[in-house]
Amino acid sequence: MDRYQFEDLVSDYIENNISMSQRKQVEAYLEENPEAKQKVESVKQVMATMKSMPGVSTSAGFMNNLNKRIAAEKEASSVVKTARSFTGYTPLMASLSAVVVVAVIMLGFEFMPEGSSQATLSPTMAEQQLDDLPEMPDQTQDNMLAESEDDSTEYDGDVPVKSNFNDRIQLVGDKRP
Repeated sequence: MDRYQFEDLVSDYIENNISMSQRKQVEAYLEENPEAKQKVESVKQVMATMKSMPGVSTSAGFMNNLNKRIAAEKEASSVVKTARSFTGYTPLMASLSAVVVVAVIMLGFEFMPEGSSQATLSPTMAEQQLDDLPEMPDQTQDNMLAESEDDSTEYDGDVPVKSNFNDRIQLVGDKRP
């Protein structure tokens, strides 16, 4: 038996309302734990004090009045207060929400570029470049290449000279003097 099981059975043990096997378990626990004996004595004193106290009397309609009041409290708590709300918000929360919305809009205007407006559409760079191209005849690129007189495999240009920059560039990890 552990402490919690013992504490559940203390008052029944004192009033002799437990079975014989449970009574033997409680008495074995009391032998092993001296502080449990003190707890039993403390509970006995509390029970004796409670029995010696004078009884409290109430009016004849006390229970009826108590039940009516409990029902009224339950009904009052279940009714949603809509009289002082604006679209589900209290006036304070509605005004704070409006301030936040206005602040977000003002910040949006503050960080928007000066010249851009969504009402006026300006052509993009790609559209401007397409407009600047000369108009080509209605020939496909394959036809234009086939009609060309030039040989595209010959290259007349000079071969580029590769420069050696090892003397001029020194990187962080280089060990050169």
